[in-house]
Amino acid sequence: MNFYVTSGTPDYMENLIAKNPQHPLILLHGNGNSVVLHETENKSIFAVPRKFEIIAQDGQFTQKGYYTFFNMPIMSDERPVFEKKALDVIPALNSNDAVIAYRLLRPIKAETYLFIIQWGGPASYEVWKGSNEYKTSFAPIFEGTTQVLQSMFNSSSYITTYSAASKE
Repeated sequence: MNFYVTSGTPDYMENLIAKNPQHPLILLHGNGNSVVLHETENKSIFAVPRKFEIIAQDGQFTQKGYYTFFNMPIMSDERPVFEKKALDVIPALNSNDAVIAYRLLRPIKAETYLFIIQWGGPASYEVWKGSNEYKTSFAPIFEGTTQVLQSMFNSSSYITTYSAASKE
């Protein structure tokens, strides 16, 4: 399965959605920009997409809720180690009722992995981010918060958030 992401102004992204009703696209609004997600077996309909391969997933993304994007620039020789560590902790999300869906995405022709999680709302994400499970299992891998794991990252990881509801 191919996964594509494109970004732009809210108005441009809304026009893109309106022009492509036959495609299962998810429109998300963030702080100052918007993104559109597209999962398909085919090529992207986007002019300049960020291309990914899905390496872990659960659930189906829908046009509702709150999304977190963990952006992780991983050094090429560290990719197998990173993927193993990520795949070891991700199953813990399956028992979190606040998680609607997620995708761990390997970049194609780029270095930044994406881990996208769809939540019921921002409060659910904040509760999880404050949990011991997050601090001990997820943050070390997805944010590189330990000295050993920081060596996998080309640069700092960062988190972006989006809402499926309306423009911010």
